[in-house]
Amino acid sequence: MKRAVAAIVFALIVLFFTTALGLSAIQLTGFPYTADIDYLKIPETAGISREEVLLNYNAIMDFLSPFSDKEFSLPTISYSERASTHFEECKPLFNAVYLFGAVSAVILIVLILLKAVPKKTLRLSGAVTLIIPAVIGAAVMIDFDSAFTFFHKIFFEGSTWIFDPVADSFILIMPSTFFMHCANFIALFWVVGAVTQFVIGYSKGKVRKF
Repeated sequence: MKRAVAAIVFALIVLFFTTALGLSAIQLTGFPYTADIDYLKIPETAGISREEVLLNYNAIMDFLSPFSDKEFSLPTISYSERASTHFEECKPLFNAVYLFGAVSAVILIVLILLKAVPKKTLRLSGAVTLIIPAVIGAAVMIDFDSAFTFFHKIFFEGSTWIFDPVADSFILIMPSTFFMHCANFIALFWVVGAVTQFVIGYSKGKVRKF
């Protein structure tokens, strides 16, 4: 029982860390958005150039950065007060992801240096690290729109996340499919985290047991 609890806790630590890692990769590299611009034909849908699409997308990402204290604004695309409120509500969520990720990173470093996690626990934790996202992923793949709506109802009050395409034309450059690709991208980091635990858990080196 103790091992199962320890495995679940360690899996959550890994998931927090890898989620923050995946989100930072999205913000720093621009992927998968740079690929989605052409794949989803975003400039054609939005009726603006590729350069203008990127300009406004980067403005959103800059605002959501934990290192930015700027007020929300878009260079060339219209947005309402509701949109501004929504992104202001998004920012604390991004900050929370990075905060939990940073704390998780410190915990992982300490545990690695101390070699404090038994290999059997690592193997079990690796499985849990796969199971949790697998359940979430299955829900997303079965009905992404419902999962997307459910997520927003949990984390946002009222209907501030529902926009009018006329008043908030920025939604044309951020289609829901892009967010699905972001979720898939972050899921890759979860898988890497799980595989890493399996590799270490099945290796022949010794670890301390506390």
